[in-house]
Amino acid sequence: MLVVDGVGMTYQPPRGVLGVLIRSATKEPVRALSDISFRVNRGEVVGLGGPNGAGKSTLLRAITTLLVPSEGQIFVGGRRVDPDDEEVKTLFGLSLPEERSFHWRLTGRQNLEYFAALAGLDRARTKAAVDAAMEERGLAPRDKAVFGYSSGMLAQLGIARAMLHDPGLLVLDEPTRSLDPIAGRQLCEQIRALAADGRAVLMASHRLDEVVIACDRVLALINGRIEWEGSAEEIAGDPAGLGAHLERLVAEADS
Repeated sequence: MLVVDGVGMTYQPPRGVLGVLIRSATKEPVRALSDISFRVNRGEVVGLGGPNGAGKSTLLRAITTLLVPSEGQIFVGGRRVDPDDEEVKTLFGLSLPEERSFHWRLTGRQNLEYFAALAGLDRARTKAAVDAAMEERGLAPRDKAVFGYSSGMLAQLGIARAMLHDPGLLVLDEPTRSLDPIAGRQLCEQIRALAADGRAVLMASHRLDEVVIACDRVLALINGRIEWEGSAEEIAGDPAGLGAHLERLVAEADS
């Protein structure tokens, strides 16, 4: 469902007049991603782990057309990802951490109806999709203005919005970021159920304990490169512990 082939990303500092108008932390190009290649199949959850600044969010944004990579190709459902291709955007759903695009004075249902309209769903399909999303995510009995939602409800609403058009690929950036361990574990189990229904899921997370619960395979992204790929069971069986495993990968990448 998702194929990432040789993707790299270099951020260029602003030049000329823009260099005067825009503040930049560095005057040198920043290499964020280098030669990233992997695939995610239907029915599979792939976890993307790594420390802050490793390039996880940059990669997810490149996959979902929010950024254009400097080199390489990305395919979703056999279609090359291109920001100008509106059809390819119907093939994936994206949920970002601490979602700020919701309208806080509208209810969860009203928000979903609004985003369904933006996605081009007609009235009948919107009602069916919103009803199903609210029910599946456990939000139907608790519909209220979004500013009164808990962190867990917001996380569920983000996934509900990503699923409105029934995409084959779900891209989840830190879906358990603001959740307590129990709620995080429950959400991970729900993510596995989404894959069991035939979707491909790519999930970025700092919390490797939850990656083990939710994912079939794990990619360790260190300094913009995939330094390790393996099954979640391999990480779970590491006698040094999950945190030590990641620390060792970081140390090896820096050496």
